[in-house]
Amino acid sequence: MPHRSLHGRETEVRRLSESVMAVAAGHGCVSLVEGTAGLGKSGLVLETVTSARSLGIAVASGVADELHRVSPLAPLLAAMRGCSPPILGDAKFDPVHVLDYDAIWLIDQLEGALRRTTVRQPVLITLDDMQWADSLTVIAVRALSERLATSPIMWLLSRRPWPSTPTVDALFTDLVAGGAISLRLAPLESAAVAGVAGDLLGAAPDDALLGLLEKCAGNPSVVVDLLTTLAEQDELIIDAASARLLPGSLDQRLRGWLTQVAPLTRQLLDVASIFGRTFDVPSVARILHRKVAELLPSVQEALGAGLLVEEGTHLGFQHGLIRDAVYGALPPDARRILHREAADALLATGGSISEAAAHAINGAEPGDAQAVALLIRASDDVAAAAPGTAGDLRLRAVDLMPYNDAGRPRRVMEAVGLLLRARRTAEAHALADVALRTDLPAEVEARLRFELADSLGIAGYSASALHHARTALGLQGIDDSTRALLFAAESNAYLVAGDPGAALWAGEQAITTGRRPVRAGRALLTMGTAERVRGRLTRSLELVEEAIEVLGSDAAETRRVEFHWTRGRTLMALDRFDEAEAAFDAASRWVGEPGMEWTDVFGCTCRAMLLLHQGELDDAVAEGNAGLIRAEELESWTYVPELCAVLAEANAYRGEFGPARRQLRRGISMVCEPRSVGAHRLAWATAVVDEAAGEDPSRVLAHLASLYEKLPDGLQVLAFDPMVGPCLVGLARRANDAKRAGMAAEATESLGRLNRGVISFDAAGIQAGGLLDDDVDRLVAAVRAFEASPRPLARARAAEDAAGGLFEQSRPAEAVKQLELALAEYDRAGAVVLGRRVRERLSEVTGPGRERSTVRRPAFGWSSLTAAELRVARLAATGLTNRAIADELDLSPHTVESHLRHAFHKLDVRSRVELTRVVLTREPTIDG
Repeated sequence: MPHRSLHGRETEVRRLSESVMAVAAGHGCVSLVEGTAGLGKSGLVLETVTSARSLGIAVASGVADELHRVSPLAPLLAAMRGCSPPILGDAKFDPVHVLDYDAIWLIDQLEGALRRTTVRQPVLITLDDMQWADSLTVIAVRALSERLATSPIMWLLSRRPWPSTPTVDALFTDLVAGGAISLRLAPLESAAVAGVAGDLLGAAPDDALLGLLEKCAGNPSVVVDLLTTLAEQDELIIDAASARLLPGSLDQRLRGWLTQVAPLTRQLLDVASIFGRTFDVPSVARILHRKVAELLPSVQEALGAGLLVEEGTHLGFQHGLIRDAVYGALPPDARRILHREAADALLATGGSISEAAAHAINGAEPGDAQAVALLIRASDDVAAAAPGTAGDLRLRAVDLMPYNDAGRPRRVMEAVGLLLRARRTAEAHALADVALRTDLPAEVEARLRFELADSLGIAGYSASALHHARTALGLQGIDDSTRALLFAAESNAYLVAGDPGAALWAGEQAITTGRRPVRAGRALLTMGTAERVRGRLTRSLELVEEAIEVLGSDAAETRRVEFHWTRGRTLMALDRFDEAEAAFDAASRWVGEPGMEWTDVFGCTCRAMLLLHQGELDDAVAEGNAGLIRAEELESWTYVPELCAVLAEANAYRGEFGPARRQLRRGISMVCEPRSVGAHRLAWATAVVDEAAGEDPSRVLAHLASLYEKLPDGLQVLAFDPMVGPCLVGLARRANDAKRAGMAAEATESLGRLNRGVISFDAAGIQAGGLLDDDVDRLVAAVRAFEASPRPLARARAAEDAAGGLFEQSRPAEAVKQLELALAEYDRAGAVVLGRRVRERLSEVTGPGRERSTVRRPAFGWSSLTAAELRVARLAATGLTNRAIADELDLSPHTVESHLRHAFHKLDVRSRVELTRVVLTREPTIDG
């Protein structure tokens, strides 16, 4: 039959063609096609693929499948393996082995493979039937489309509106919000249906045939299937005038075609329909208890009758209409039994547990213990890579279990834990709430409440977490190991609530109640964090390192990534920056450990904080922005308030007050506990922004009321940055609040005494005392003490304070030296606002000949690039990958990607090719 055009889809074809042309030119884009089954989504995808190939674009096509939705990442892996040449060629990415690896590692590998491919040519990735996509595929598409937004990749995703899942719905909504093209297909108009029929048949359909086609509800797939089947079975009269239907019932004809084959062939077709449109003969043979050779005559008969066609190594039904007719003709009981036998056959021959589970779901009845066991096995298999899918399988198993089954509550508890790991918190809590209304065994209730307390505490809801932990601890007859877990969760909840003393007490209870590696290690970690909040940094490090040592006896726990982030954070507070960076690097290597993906946001927060303290403001902002993107990808918000505080502070120093205030608003909106570390960090960051913007000291002081209230004993806000204590003293003095100035000085000096030998805290104590007592000699001594500190901004701030005191004592020459020292540090850090403040003070002393302020960096163009963005752009122009650039500059790949994204925006380019052209135009000596 002649090639048919996509009637009624001209607008969609044009918009997709424009996207193909854009990716061919080196740009990235995302297109979404939505519509009910048969409306032409696949046709549009095929048309786009043809267009892409004609332009030399590599094509990676995948299809999500209902039966394989329990196989994590299957459609995306199939697409990338099926590309020519394969984007992924390594055997470890075979679906059989993929569950051996963690989710984040896999996504990172896919990113690297795509980046390498786009160096050679642009890529089109099509994923059809996304309504069946597993949760890991959804996460991967979200992450990769964001990370690779500047690469020449076109993502073409299609789906039916039903069945819908929250994760896929959220993905499509977020992609549209990010600029994706959204194409929603409506049923074809009558004229378009007639056009489809005319192209297919080579003649215009008469009114009677058009009347039949009207019953297809404007669905082109149904129209094509119906007409193709009728034509191939000589049920149409086609001449120059028109195409007409022979009299008779279409349903009767379908049944007639199927009854004309031999009984064994009909059995083969019945069983084959269980597997979908395509299938392999050995699977059918196993269910029919026959050898493959015995089925070959039946296969040949079905092929000869036009019911089946060969599709590579598989067979497929000639039309979906035929498969639907065969499957629909099966009695429900027969359908269920066949699905059940398919599951058993797959298990007996070592087939995929996930595929067997998919059949079990369709074939099991309530009370089927064997199906329950299979679903639990499948859940265990996918739990590491896809906890959400594992949780769904657990829930399906629960549905099959009798209500009075003694094991049912435990399976519910396990499902709750898996859903929490998948960050499907609302579903998990709703399920737990229903379960807790029933009469549960004490041990099961305690474990369920632990899961809730642990997740709520991590999310920042301390009151609810404490309620569940305390309620469970009040139950009689629970195991000591469970009690230890509950005490550990209680300890964390107290810490979130801002009560480090209670957190230490509960942590000690956890250790003494159940001295097992996991319980003791987690309790020690929380206690270490509590001691850091109390300002006892050396003791904090001892506890964290003890936690790591305790876990060393449990091989599964030795790489708990949050332990390394926490250790690095404490080392950073102790001025041991090199060791902190090494700890962060160790954590980064293991960040993809199952269930630990959320710690990547924690890691970005830690790195951004370290960069801020090192005076690398541009890199701190880039790392912080990358952390916010990871938070969106993982839907992990625990550390976002603190991350926003770091970003606000760094942006304020750079003079970017708009972004700084936006980050403050975002962070404040996500604070769950007003006494949390994040809340205090945001209070400090708000004061930094206001002071940098030149606000009145009394206004700045008002934002810090909650911090001053905790002084002199509450040291957590001072412990994360030695610059905070002296700043609190100076602010209170300028606002004429002697009481608060005294409390801040006492707290700062106390912190120095608690952490003797830590240079920055010793120097901060000297500086705070000098400010309180107007002792200029102590202020100068503080600057000397800060000379050995790794904190340039704190050193510069001390020099500013010393200069102020020296001016008051009429010692201008010494004051100018201190200001010049401060200015050099601010300029190196890119602290534009602080540098401007010092220049203005210098000009007051030395006269108008000295530059009063820095030249403000433009918003766009080559001159708008920061030094960090320029370094990254230059290396990208030499052809280095993001990973190689990160290694070269000792940054994280997230930071590099963030710098590139900003450079693309400022230079108005959309690809590395365009970026390279701009760089070479400006700096032609760059090595290519």
